[in-house]
Amino acid sequence: MAIGILLAVLSGVLLGICFTPMRYMKAFAWENTWFTWNLCACLLLSPLIAWLTIPSVFEVFREIGLRRNLIMLGVGLLSGTSGILFGLGLARVGTTLVNSLCNGIGLIAGSFIPLIVQHREAMQGLIGLSLLAGFVLSVAGVGVCAWAGSLRQEPSAYMGHDTNDRQVRRRIALQGIILSSAAGLLMPLVNLGLAFGDGFMEVARDYGASEAFMSFAVYVPFFATTFLGNGLYCALLWKKHQSYKQFFEPQSLHFLAIAAVIAALWMGGNVLYGWALPWMQSYGPVLCWPICLASCNIAAALVECLYGDWKGTAFYTLAGGLGVLTTSIATFGYASLLIQNTVPMR
Repeated sequence: MAIGILLAVLSGVLLGICFTPMRYMKAFAWENTWFTWNLCACLLLSPLIAWLTIPSVFEVFREIGLRRNLIMLGVGLLSGTSGILFGLGLARVGTTLVNSLCNGIGLIAGSFIPLIVQHREAMQGLIGLSLLAGFVLSVAGVGVCAWAGSLRQEPSAYMGHDTNDRQVRRRIALQGIILSSAAGLLMPLVNLGLAFGDGFMEVARDYGASEAFMSFAVYVPFFATTFLGNGLYCALLWKKHQSYKQFFEPQSLHFLAIAAVIAALWMGGNVLYGWALPWMQSYGPVLCWPICLASCNIAAALVECLYGDWKGTAFYTLAGGLGVLTTSIATFGYASLLIQNTVPMR
């Protein structure tokens, strides 16, 4: 299980830092950035990785069947709304606050639903207390990080235009908080897809896929329609802002390359997360999800601290929140050790 925890932590780190390059893309319209990295990650990298790593990949999806594939496509389309809300929130409040709010809300549903449905017996005794303590610490940690974000005086480094008007800043921050919170309601769909899509991965494994990449039997249909939702929204913004013309400007190649880096980091985080799940066996979605989200928050916050985005009271409050999140990861590590020693794995 230790390897699974390490992979979940590394997954969170990559997902926490992957959008940092957007700091250097403020001259590129948000919809152009969001469309490009989604295209690279969801529509290019995901099927390419599946094709390279899952033997007889077309046979795998044929055996999974039309009905189950359509269900996963539908879930991915719904999840695309979360991606749009997350991106809009990111532009307004930065990576630390958007991750704190989104992850805090998404953590409970993403872990508790698989726990209650698949492992209700684990809620008893010391294991149940350890899991409950880990969840409480995770939610408390992201709550403190979100509070720290509300104490910041500086505008988001991800906004296309800075403003010195305090009223405007507050309005933008409030928009970001609402958008981030709404994104958190739908964000657990990817974890729930993995939790209840084990039949997809079993078929891929039967055809010779390794445990590191069998999750792409879920990712390919899920991310395909996730991209569709994001792409349609970006198209509406192109019509409204005429921002698609930026793709034909000389400097666009620079921005497209940065967007490709974002896609590679984001997909790397998803690969590591899918790889972490089998190490926890059927407890993967329960344990890996909060560990990944806590690590995501810590990584995002540390990067913004290095950039000097956090100062004074906001910084010290953030440090407290990161300490609580680190404790939550240790608590889940202890819970996983108890599960490994006392509960038959399946």
